[in-house]
Amino acid sequence: MKKYLEVFRLSFKMQIIWRFDVAMTAVGTVGRILAAWILWGAIFLNRQTVSGFSFNAMLSYYIISSFLSSLDMSDQISGEISYTIRDGQFSKHMVTPMNPQGFFGVMVAGEAAFHLFFSFTAALLCVGVFRINLTLTNDPLKVLYAAAMILTGLLFMISFNYFLGILAFKYQNVDGFLYIKGNLISFATGVLVPIAILPGYIQNIMRFLPFYYITYQPAMILAGQNVSGLKMGFVILAVWTAAFLIISQVSYHRFRVKFDGVGI
Repeated sequence: MKKYLEVFRLSFKMQIIWRFDVAMTAVGTVGRILAAWILWGAIFLNRQTVSGFSFNAMLSYYIISSFLSSLDMSDQISGEISYTIRDGQFSKHMVTPMNPQGFFGVMVAGEAAFHLFFSFTAALLCVGVFRINLTLTNDPLKVLYAAAMILTGLLFMISFNYFLGILAFKYQNVDGFLYIKGNLISFATGVLVPIAILPGYIQNIMRFLPFYYITYQPAMILAGQNVSGLKMGFVILAVWTAAFLIISQVSYHRFRVKFDGVGI
C-alpha cells in the first residue's frame, strides 16, 4: 500500500511542474460552460423550459457535469500504455513490484486530486460571471449516492481505459479504438447534451450502460433534478466496474506474453 501512496504523492506533486496543463484543464471547464451558456441562451430565448429544464437548471447541470468530467484524467492511461507497448518501454511496468493497473490508477488519482481545486474554482467563477442561481439538492442521502457513483465511475473509467491501452499487445494500432471511445464517452456521459432531452428509447438503452452513471446521473442528482432508480443505477455501475476490473486483469496476463520489448 505504501508504494501506491508514494505514486499518488509524486503524481500530485508533479502537477506543480506542469502548471500550463493544470491551467488548460480549468480553461476547458470554463469553455464548456461558456459554450452551454451561449447555446442554451439562444434556445431558451423564446421558451421557458426544454424537456423539463429551465434555463437556470440547464446551466446548473452543465456546471456540475463539466466539473465532474474535468476530474476524469483516465483518458491518458490508454494513450500512454499503447505508446509504451509499441515503443518497447512497457518492460518497466513488468519489473516494478506494482500491478500496472494499480500504478496507472493511482497516478491519475493523484493528478485528479490536484486538479480538483482548480476545476472547482473555475466552476464557481462561471457561477459568478454568468450570474447563475445554482440549483443544488439539499438531500444528504442523494449527495452520498452521487459521491458513490462518481468514485465508482472513475474506477470504471480507469479500468476501461487500461483495457483499451493493453489492446496494443494484440493489435498494432489501437488509435481507432481510442477515437471511437472519445466520441462515445462525450455523448454517452451526457457531457455534450443532457441525456434527458434524447428520445425515450435511447434513454432506456443507455440506462443499461455504465457511461450513463459516470457523469450524467450524478450531475442530475446534485443539480436537484428528479432521478429515479438510484439503487439500481449504482448496482448497474458497480457490476460493470467489477466486470472490467476482472476483464482488464485477465486480458493483461494473456496479452503480455506477446510483448517482446526490451530495456527499462
